[in-house]
Amino acid sequence: MAQRARLEGLDRALRAVGRIPQAMREARTETLQEWAGAVEEGAKARVPRDTGQLHDAIEQRVNDTYGRAEVGVWQDDQLEYSLHVEKGTSSMSDQPYLIPAFDEARPQVTRTYRAAVRRRLGGGG
Repeated sequence: MAQRARLEGLDRALRAVGRIPQAMREARTETLQEWAGAVEEGAKARVPRDTGQLHDAIEQRVNDTYGRAEVGVWQDDQLEYSLHVEKGTSSMSDQPYLIPAFDEARPQVTRTYRAAVRRRLGGGG
């Protein structure tokens, strides 16, 4: 005697599974943007301001394609000075602004990513 089973909702379940890769990419981008924004904001709040040029040179870059975010100083005229401020020199004490901003934003990354994935897959968050 043959037995039959009927699966209801299989098409819907397969469509949901098919959405997972895109949802994860979108969540990754959202997380990177939020993290980079928090680091940039934290670094700008901490950096010493004489002329404001170093403050204005701090910027974020998010690359969606490679899933990469960077926060730093890329302006040639501020690059060496930014390192001297962060790490100090023989004649100037260190005034860290970027590393503390990274450290402060780090704990939020996993939580932000999980919530973003849940939202994109319809699980709230």
